[in-house]
Amino acid sequence: MTPIILQELFNELKKENLSFCVTNLNYNKVIINRESQAKDSGGGGIISTIVYPYGELLGEIGDFEERNAFEGEVPKAIPKEMVERIAMHLLKYIKLKTMYLQVTSKCNYVCPMCPFHGEGYEGKYFKDNPSLKPQNMPLEDAKMYVDKMAEYGIELVALSPQGEFFTYPYWEEISRYIKSKGLRISTTTNGSLVTKEVIEKLKDMGFDEMVFSIDSINKETYVKVRSPKEKDYQTAINAPILAAEAGIYTHVHFVQQQPNIGEKEELFTFYKKGGVNSVSCCVQRYTDNNQNRAKLPILRHEYIHGLCNAYDSGIMIDGNFITCCGMGTRYSAIKPKLDKCSLKNHSLSEVIKYNYDLLINRDEDMMNMCHHCDLYNSYSNIDCQKFIDKKYYAIRHNDNEQHFKIPSKISSLPDDVLLYMYQNNLVAKMKQDKIL
Repeated sequence: MTPIILQELFNELKKENLSFCVTNLNYNKVIINRESQAKDSGGGGIISTIVYPYGELLGEIGDFEERNAFEGEVPKAIPKEMVERIAMHLLKYIKLKTMYLQVTSKCNYVCPMCPFHGEGYEGKYFKDNPSLKPQNMPLEDAKMYVDKMAEYGIELVALSPQGEFFTYPYWEEISRYIKSKGLRISTTTNGSLVTKEVIEKLKDMGFDEMVFSIDSINKETYVKVRSPKEKDYQTAINAPILAAEAGIYTHVHFVQQQPNIGEKEELFTFYKKGGVNSVSCCVQRYTDNNQNRAKLPILRHEYIHGLCNAYDSGIMIDGNFITCCGMGTRYSAIKPKLDKCSLKNHSLSEVIKYNYDLLINRDEDMMNMCHHCDLYNSYSNIDCQKFIDKKYYAIRHNDNEQHFKIPSKISSLPDDVLLYMYQNNLVAKMKQDKIL
């Protein structure tokens, strides 16, 4: 049976008299090209299985076939244009569950790689974006935004992108306020201010998740990529382990850059032994002439509108809503449009619809950013490897890698059995049914 949410789309396509044949076997398959294939095979591509962002809206997929003005055998893959129509159709019905909230744009680090506070950027980002200059969001404004998130139905509030959350003078107050609304709470931090005392406070208030940006556990390298202060180094590298011991879901993220090449495995091993819940890595990016580019060589896929896995929703410190982190790095290019529908003066539902309509309707400024962004990474099986590594389930996709701690109840099972369970979503089902 055709997914109900897609029936409307197929009816529209038939009214447009378009030729198509979409089934449960090919709706998520497309021919994807990438730079290396264009060079090696004269521009050919391969059939890739893709996952639609917000694909959960499709529900359980049974047998179905929809066709119009199409004769012949069912194709193994559908055209790129059809994938984009499906992806854009789903965007009309999104119901966001996670929202970033930038309560501070200040930071106590000047990491060279950072496009916001990095020493190599000489304040250019804030000169180009004065409304985001280093500042703290008034507590009452932060509470107002949280109220609107709760009213909309957000489940997790993540604090504070593009700034160090623990420099925010009201971090305890806003954290407790978020929890009082029945919402889960997360933050990304460099860890330098996360002492044992802070961990105790977080544990007491029921803080849910912490993401630590740690790019080296070696002091010599840490000085180059993060902070030269001994206290910062010692506090930061130990903070994830303390958080994990306190029962807070703990994630460590490593950004590969020139000074720390070759250190990823050492860092992964260190934090796995420390019991963190997950670790990940990516390649350093930078912003140049309104383009978000990678510092190190990466595989670049053909751009397919609506398949980007960098879609992330957040509220900037000036009250504007962004639909991905790439918009934050090139904020000045899109700000005039965002100002027209700020969360200061609108409901979250109104703001979300306005911003996603820019994507759906292929707004020129939005498309220019998306087409020149190295954060773009389609949800596909190209170059995707899944394996078990030291009691962690690992996914390596192009230049990104994620490792998730395997629940203790099943961690003693053979690796091939564990891999089968993860690949067939059995672990997710067991968690959903509260068996794990």
